[in-house]
Amino acid sequence: MLKMKPTYCLYLAHEMNGNWYPWSASMGNSTPQDYILAWHHIHDIFSNKSLDSTKLQWIWSVNNADVGNYTAENYWVGDSYVDWIGVDGYNWGATQSWSTWVWPNQIFDNMIGRLRLLSSTKPLCISEYGTTSKRIGNISDTQSKNDWLNEFCAYMNTTQIQMAPYFNTDKETDWAIFGGMNGNMIWNNFSVYTAFKDCLQSNDWVLPDSTNQRIITDEQFAGI
Repeated sequence: MLKMKPTYCLYLAHEMNGNWYPWSASMGNSTPQDYILAWHHIHDIFSNKSLDSTKLQWIWSVNNADVGNYTAENYWVGDSYVDWIGVDGYNWGATQSWSTWVWPNQIFDNMIGRLRLLSSTKPLCISEYGTTSKRIGNISDTQSKNDWLNEFCAYMNTTQIQMAPYFNTDKETDWAIFGGMNGNMIWNNFSVYTAFKDCLQSNDWVLPDSTNQRIITDEQFAGI
């Protein structure tokens, strides 16, 4: 019988350089130094329980743009306290009064460059991403979303991104690519976007184990 070794990624106190989470200093109740000290304290607790990097990977992840009084760099906890560096970003399109349609490079390029100045050795992930579709009257233009997903696939392959979980939930807008309100085809009664499937099936991606999709190698777990 195959025995799996439990492994975990801890995506702790993300998007701290924004102004919408209580751990963000821009909320006015703390400082970036408080954040750093808290991260170190939590990390040390886990480390003292023998949860090393073979069992637990720490993801330090920022918003793609600074919002508020502090920059992402103000919150840097140090190379020895993270296993991955990450960035979250979304294409909100015209769904908000402050947003316009933006492509992956417009969302991520600047922050990825800044993160690489903080750490040139840690694996890089897009820890959250998603795109809306364009609206034509009351109709969602699914091709626009497929075009964006295709662009993201190409972007990943040129920026050494090692991991990218998609935000597959229709929340503020139609983010979902599987089982959401929109899609460019129906599969088993689910609305889906074929561009995401096509990207995963390209030769540039590491696919899950064919017998159990929860199985990954130690190297994949560590972003190597």
